Amino acid sequence: MNKLEDLLDNFWNTHKNNAGVAYVYTHKLSIAWILCVLFAVMLGFIYQGKAAMFRGIAESSETIISLPSPTEIVKVYVVPGQEVKPGDTIVVINRPDLTLRIAELTRELDALEGRSNLSSAEIDQKVAEVKANLETRRLALSSEIRNLEAEYESNKAISAKLKSLSNSKSKSDGNDAMAMRIKSLKNELAVATKSANEQIALLRGSGRLQKSTGKSEAANIRKELAEMRKQQKELTQIAKENWVVGDVNVRDGEKVSSFAPIVTLAHKSPTLIRGYINEQIYENTNLGEAVKVTSLTGKGKAVIGEVVGLSSRIVPFPTRMWKMPEIPVYGREVTIKIPEENKFLLGEMVTITETSKRNLEKQQQKAKK
Repeated sequence: MNKLEDLLDNFWNTHKNNAGVAYVYTHKLSIAWILCVLFAVMLGFIYQGKAAMFRGIAESSETIISLPSPTEIVKVYVVPGQEVKPGDTIVVINRPDLTLRIAELTRELDALEGRSNLSSAEIDQKVAEVKANLETRRLALSSEIRNLEAEYESNKAISAKLKSLSNSKSKSDGNDAMAMRIKSLKNELAVATKSANEQIALLRGSGRLQKSTGKSEAANIRKELAEMRKQQKELTQIAKENWVVGDVNVRDGEKVSSFAPIVTLAHKSPTLIRGYINEQIYENTNLGEAVKVTSLTGKGKAVIGEVVGLSSRIVPFPTRMWKMPEIPVYGREVTIKIPEENKFLLGEMVTITETSKRNLEKQQQKAKK
């Protein structure tokens, strides 16, 4: 420090007779302040309040499998973290009330479609068809019930011999699920038998039905029946695209209440970036604006994204984005859509910078090719 002061003093003594140097030396503090103000004004003019760079977190859209009515889980075919492809079975669900309602609607529709005009021979033929269909269904269900009962008894015998497994939760759950399935098949057989008997009764008494049954009522029944059958097909949930299983909230044989989440699915790669812009520099960020998304480490290929959502209020940043642990940061939340083909990890922090609309259009054309 003393050497620096000596150098400055020597410089001053050498050039003190120079008027310009003397003026600068005398007003050095004022000149420094003026330069700082000019620098700040210049930066403000260059950036004009735009967010040149901010950070975000890579996320993915989710799909939750649930039904609007109480259900029974027959079989779950996936586990958390498993990748599923289009056509893969995710879960099979049972709704006994749906089966009963379809049978009721079918009987009502049969009665409204003019079965009263059937001749005796035609009625006998229809009755024979109903009996044949019932027998076919009964044989199939009975065979499946026998096989399950034999497997169930075998499991019970093994459990009795292996006393150490008598309290095993997984074994108990398997037996409970099998017993539930046997009960469900027996109920299905009973419903099929009851339905066939009622159809036979309707056929044999159809001669007494009136011909003036309204067509509009029949159309309404067909509409409801089509909806019921659609819901029945949806009881077997099939993957329609590539997913990664997130959460599995049920197990085989479990009863689930209305709208309860059964399985959660997410895309393997992030499809959205949740960005956060400091509240002091968000003014000029607009919907449709192109941005470049890169890894926080700066490694890897950058991805061009598009701003698709802007929050209408100031929100606190996630804790992991605070610069100081005890001082919250606030700003505006920005949702950015990015292509599915990317190398980001779910939950990864990324850096977001502005780019031109032309770059976004080039990226979209490249993706289409």
